[in-house]
Amino acid sequence: MPISVEQPKSIKISSENGDIIKVSVVKGGTDTKVVVLNQAANNNVSVAGAIGAGPAGATGPQGPAGNDGADGAPGADGADGAAGPAGADGAPGADGAPGADGADGADGADGADGADGADGADGGQVTFTQNYVANMPTVSGVVKTFGKYKNGDTIPANGKTASELLVDAFTDAINPSPSFSLSGPDWQHPSSASSVTISSINFGIANQGATGTAVLEYQLANTQSTPTGSWTTVQSYTSSEVTFGASNLSKVYSTGEAWASNNVFHFRLRVTDSTSGTTEQTANEFTTANSFNSPLISDKQITRSNSSISAATGTTSTTREYGDVQSTLRYDVRRDELYDPLIDSVVQVKIGSNYREITTPDSTTDLTSLGNGSTENNISLAINTNSITVATDGSTDLTAEATPHEYRIVVDSTHGTDTSSDFSDINYYYSYQVCFDTTALTTGSSQNAVQTVYAAFGGDDSGNNEREIKTGSYPSSIGNINTYTVQTSNKFMYIFYPGTDTIDTMTLDGVSPTIGAFTDLGTFTLNNRYGVSATYRVYKSNSTNAFNNNFLNIS
Repeated sequence: MPISVEQPKSIKISSENGDIIKVSVVKGGTDTKVVVLNQAANNNVSVAGAIGAGPAGATGPQGPAGNDGADGAPGADGADGAAGPAGADGAPGADGAPGADGADGADGADGADGADGADGADGGQVTFTQNYVANMPTVSGVVKTFGKYKNGDTIPANGKTASELLVDAFTDAINPSPSFSLSGPDWQHPSSASSVTISSINFGIANQGATGTAVLEYQLANTQSTPTGSWTTVQSYTSSEVTFGASNLSKVYSTGEAWASNNVFHFRLRVTDSTSGTTEQTANEFTTANSFNSPLISDKQITRSNSSISAATGTTSTTREYGDVQSTLRYDVRRDELYDPLIDSVVQVKIGSNYREITTPDSTTDLTSLGNGSTENNISLAINTNSITVATDGSTDLTAEATPHEYRIVVDSTHGTDTSSDFSDINYYYSYQVCFDTTALTTGSSQNAVQTVYAAFGGDDSGNNEREIKTGSYPSSIGNINTYTVQTSNKFMYIFYPGTDTIDTMTLDGVSPTIGAFTDLGTFTLNNRYGVSATYRVYKSNSTNAFNNNFLNIS
């Protein structure tokens, strides 16, 4: 840098190494300055003496170079020179401090599975070499078990480790027990849209926490036996539905079948439990095709129709004396199904254990013209003889048939099954008879003689005789008999009743014992008013005109 010095008396400029130093002397007023114009680096410069006054002398020879002056101030940066060629790489610098962690990048795709490693060693577990029979008897009512194995069970330990045996003992796989129910179809014949409702669908998964799958299937057949043909899938159920404790489900399925009398709709539910050791289980159900509205049979009446023989006291339409078989049966039929026209109705009677159609008299009534909702009124069948003709068995004497007599109406329709409805049963009993007759029968009287008195009803002309049905046992069921007036002619009183038992007690007006006033004539085989034969016991009063406004009590 330029050096400014005060004006000395002498100037000495020297350079220690002989470099040339350029200086200039500057005068300014009374001051004279020596300025070092150039100096080599690191040379010492010394300045001595003041410049005297006077004119400048001639330029002397160049003296030796003075010492280097102090560094001048740096000059302004020059323009960048052209880039030189790249120098050789320097040695790597020391590692800098670690930067902060960057954000995680997106997961890359999974790599392919590596090969399975070799199986590890058993860890020293040994296996059982035999099976064992459980010996765990019940003590004080406490039943002991080893898991699923009970006392006396064979525990299959052979070949298992201890842990495998424990898993086996406490794992009891139970097969599912599926179930469901059916209703329908609700027919609207001849429509082909017949729907069946499958309800209460229960998969029956029994293992805790287990799931499974199920399939509900359908097949049409003409028999109630499980069909072997192809099944149609109605609904498949996944593991989200087929679970332990799942709620019951339902399904409505349209079969698309028109009505046919032999249609049988089969459904099955197949369930598989995911638990190891279980097998698929199947539930089967079926429903049939007949669900028409049946015709209505109403106002059934049965009446006694024998007009030639007077009825015994106590006779009703359904309580009669044996042999009193002639009847009139009437009824009404209403058609209640639009799609099932009626054909006819018949009356049947039970012969033995079978119902037979009455063919003579003809019991058939044609119903083909009966419209839906209409009623055929007052259909009747009059049985005015004791014998009729029936299908299969032919001629049948009704008086010989056992009590009760059972009749029913059967209505046949085009599609549906026959509809039947029973009349009330007719129950038959024997009657007892009290009458008066002049004939004096004895214990030795013939069968015919006794029959004559019985059949003539004693020839009574005063209205004091009686013939009455009793439904209890004889003679105790007779009870009180009529009050009798004195007969207009001398007649004996006769008492006839079915059976062989004797009278234990007889009182006059319910007070005075009077059994001694009668003679027990014994038992006789007699025909009643309708020709039905039975055994009767007969009593006769010992005298005529025995009673005057008195009644008897028999027990």
